[in-house]
Amino acid sequence: MRGYFKAVYSTDSIKKIESELANNGVQSFLLMMRAAHAACELLLSRSANDIIVFCGKGNNGGDGYGLAALLFMANCKVKVLQVEIPFTNEAKLARTLCTDLGIKIEEWDAKPKKGIWYVDALLGSGISRPPEGKYKTAINFLNSEKSKGKNVLSLDIPSGLNGTTGQGYGVAVQASETITFLAMKQGLLTGAAVDCVGQLTFTDLGVAAYSKTADAQILEKNDCDFGILKPSAHKGDRGNVIVFGGMEGMEGAGMLAGLASLKAGAGKVFWITNTQSLQRPPELITVKPEKNIVLNLIRNCRVCVLGPGLGAGFDSLIKTVWNSNIPIVLDADGIRWLARELPRKREGKLVVTPHPGEATDLVKGKELDRFKTILLLREHFGGDWILKGAGTLISESKTLWINKLNMPQLGTAGSGDVLAGFVAGVWSRGSKTPARTGVWLHSCFAKDAFEKKTSPFLTASDLLN
Repeated sequence: MRGYFKAVYSTDSIKKIESELANNGVQSFLLMMRAAHAACELLLSRSANDIIVFCGKGNNGGDGYGLAALLFMANCKVKVLQVEIPFTNEAKLARTLCTDLGIKIEEWDAKPKKGIWYVDALLGSGISRPPEGKYKTAINFLNSEKSKGKNVLSLDIPSGLNGTTGQGYGVAVQASETITFLAMKQGLLTGAAVDCVGQLTFTDLGVAAYSKTADAQILEKNDCDFGILKPSAHKGDRGNVIVFGGMEGMEGAGMLAGLASLKAGAGKVFWITNTQSLQRPPELITVKPEKNIVLNLIRNCRVCVLGPGLGAGFDSLIKTVWNSNIPIVLDADGIRWLARELPRKREGKLVVTPHPGEATDLVKGKELDRFKTILLLREHFGGDWILKGAGTLISESKTLWINKLNMPQLGTAGSGDVLAGFVAGVWSRGSKTPARTGVWLHSCFAKDAFEKKTSPFLTASDLLN
């Protein structure tokens, strides 16, 4: 069983892969039984027993019937609950294998016998509407058992989830584990889906390559460019960063972004702020938010972080920066300005870092999934984009990347300011991939900080210590 994957696909792309395999003579029942075998190996590795398999009518149910047959032959105690009669030839064949072995198949009646392990083989990745009737009651039962400490393994995808978008359709299985087959579904890795998937295992069913181009890539260190520093490099070689934000009462945002820029490689950071009384970190150079000062900095700095803790009343200066040629990392109040003003597409270089709420404001409340949202934003405003949240999406150089790190501990005030600073810092020192490199650094700093902490949560400043 293989656990590593790099490329990820939409459900439409996976259908094309399956069609390609069929055209090349690969039998779909063979793939079904390979999936069943991989799931059987996983359950045996968990010493699972007293297993109840919930089977739907499609090929996902067929995976379940095949799994039940293999578990039975491995001398496991296994029962099968049929929610609906199979309609595909492959699923019918797998069901017949169960009955030929003498496995009793019972009808789902909302009052099933209970087990220790449950297998969700109800609905596959191709559903497009909320589960209804018996499927809905079966999903609710599985979730009830999960809440009581029972184990639930979903085959291919937790039933009720969309494999392309990661969105649920009202009710979805909250699995303990998910084993997904053939090609990684992009929807399993981002947004609300991460609450349903549990521990994720991938197996390619022995199919090593496909002609279909991936819809997205998993972010890894070797996808990042950190810039090159010669041994003789000094702070001037590493470039200067402007942080325009952290105004009075919100100084922490500016400080975090500025210090993160230095941590990520900037040579100097100029902090544009109107604060007077607060003691600033000694590494940051404070300047006033005046137009002549801002224009001079634009000429002498490589990157501007625009927006963290900026507040209201600075629209004229924001436009000055926006209309300049300096590369911008747009965050927080800078994004709110973007949603209000809707300026023309920026010609200069740009990285924008919205969280889901800010992204919704930018698309004017359109009900779009995370993948459609980030692509629409790039098309409308230009630049590269980082859509924050579980399974952060990065659209950079017209390629889509997914960050697999899911740390709810990062959901804390100031974490986004640190990310904006990391992006600016690596960009200042010459990175050609500042968006994904900044995200990767943010993840590394977060994991390191969490390993060192004794408390259950992080503060943004922990990422910089």
